[in-house]
Amino acid sequence: MVTPVVSGGHRYLREAYDSLVQQELPSGWEWEWCVQEDGDSGVPGRELPEDPRVLSGMGLAGRAGVARTMGLSRASGEVVRCLDADDVLLPGALARDIERLQRVAWCVSAGLDLHPDGSTSAGPYDPADGALADGRFFEEQARGQLSVLAANFAGHTGLVRALGGWPALTGQETIGLLLAAEAVATGEFIAQPSMLYRQHPAQTTAAENYWDEHDIRVEAVLGRARDIRAQGWRWV
Repeated sequence: MVTPVVSGGHRYLREAYDSLVQQELPSGWEWEWCVQEDGDSGVPGRELPEDPRVLSGMGLAGRAGVARTMGLSRASGEVVRCLDADDVLLPGALARDIERLQRVAWCVSAGLDLHPDGSTSAGPYDPADGALADGRFFEEQARGQLSVLAANFAGHTGLVRALGGWPALTGQETIGLLLAAEAVATGEFIAQPSMLYRQHPAQTTAAENYWDEHDIRVEAVLGRARDIRAQGWRWV
């Protein structure tokens, strides 16, 4: 698991950890949690439990995409999954990812929005469970309506590293990795929700200036995926 966090945005870290501890994994599998502060205050790290499976770090601030890739440098497992600092894994999430990744290079799963009143709601555009058509998400993003929550991406660690991790953008870096992975390998969608995506006023996407660079970021992730696909390289 790779999680970026900023000082002041760590209030839900314990809930994220608790949801990870409660995961039941297939025989022979273990998890590790690479938590990277986007900055060097050290405050989020002090909130983490004393657990040898939790690998925390901090460094120069560069926003979430940079923090994710810095956290990836400490990952030693065969597969990697996103988990944001304010989200919660649902039971069976990791086991389902592992099962799918036995036959495909990457997968992405459904999520549920978690509202401040405790209620949840599902996304209205989720694909059908199973194999995904080549280029589906690229075409969706080009039209401006991605049907999945890219923060639920999981993939082989070697694939993520070969793609350079998450792009160093001011946002939408999870979409960038998803589209890059789609450009080189077939993936699957898991229709059973794997995560509660917390909606709250302090989340990154709630900031008004977050959307100022939206169009630039979209063109960056589309251009990257387009050029990767043009090379004809495939993940084996």
